Amino acid sequence: MRYFVPVMLLASAICLGQAPPVPSEQQYLRFILLNIASLDHDPEGIKAFESHLVKQFGLNAQESASIHAAGQALRPLLDQNRRAGRTIAAGKRVLAPGDLAALRDMDAQREQRIAVLASQILSDVRPVTAARLTAAGRNVAAGTAKKK
Repeated sequence: MRYFVPVMLLASAICLGQAPPVPSEQQYLRFILLNIASLDHDPEGIKAFESHLVKQFGLNAQESASIHAAGQALRPLLDQNRRAGRTIAAGKRVLAPGDLAALRDMDAQREQRIAVLASQILSDVRPVTAARLTAAGRNVAAGTAKKK
């Protein structure tokens, strides 16, 4: 019994230092972030989506705010990429290799930002919420793999 408390403290410290999400886990967080950050979705639709997340994952107010803030942090990059992509493609029927490389770079930059924000979300939420979010990602990935 005398070692129980130190062992529990060590175990909780290990849980707090969670490993980064694997791609299947991150796909669902990507979906969440892109829906919240969407330039095309109606603001009321985004609000309804966020309310659904609160119910689905049992988010508290801080967690909900963290996810919302992460989505909003992605929005300017999506807008910048959209404008840059339109500029690159303007008036062209066929894109040059340099244009394609620029578009690939923008995609890579977006995906890198999403990965950072997804990791940030997982570190900001309670461990039980992080487990629910990553489990949802694994379930979606497993369901998608079965269909292929």
